[in-house]
Amino acid sequence: MLKRIRMAMGQRDSGYKLSGTIEFDDAYFGGPTAGKRGRGTGKTKVFVALSLDDQGRPGYLKMQVTKNIKRASVRKFAQKCFSDDCVVRSDGYGSYIPALEGYHHEHAVYDPGSGMLHWLHIVLSNAKAFILGTYHGLPKNNLQSYLDEFCFRFSRRFFTAALPERLLVAIALSIPADSQG
Repeated sequence: MLKRIRMAMGQRDSGYKLSGTIEFDDAYFGGPTAGKRGRGTGKTKVFVALSLDDQGRPGYLKMQVTKNIKRASVRKFAQKCFSDDCVVRSDGYGSYIPALEGYHHEHAVYDPGSGMLHWLHIVLSNAKAFILGTYHGLPKNNLQSYLDEFCFRFSRRFFTAALPERLLVAIALSIPADSQG
């Protein structure tokens, strides 16, 4: 039942695009590993995008597991998740710049003390704590459904009284996994 609910959450969020100012980066999920850290790790790679409201506070969230963070993957994620008139802020990683061509893309070398991508990193830390704290890690093949749950709940965090009703609508309108091609 939980698998079906998480699938419905992901399907419901896939119908929306982020707009306005968007903080964008990649992240890595998985337990402690020996060896390389950061972009060369063997952990699961995830794109993370967070829209900000007019006051610069977090609005809506998208997270997607990806095989790599190359230009084509970044472009595909952006086309699927970003509105055409958005402003994308990132750390300027090499594949981001050409992949986000056509978007208003503000990028700079990441400096932790600058406040750059501030909210995105807070939300990302919360997502990792949610998965590690609640589920004590999980297999790579299940990660996307748990990220879908986190994004659905985060993006609707101010709808506390209406959240059960919104979840029921998402479930009712979802396409069962065995019906998807």
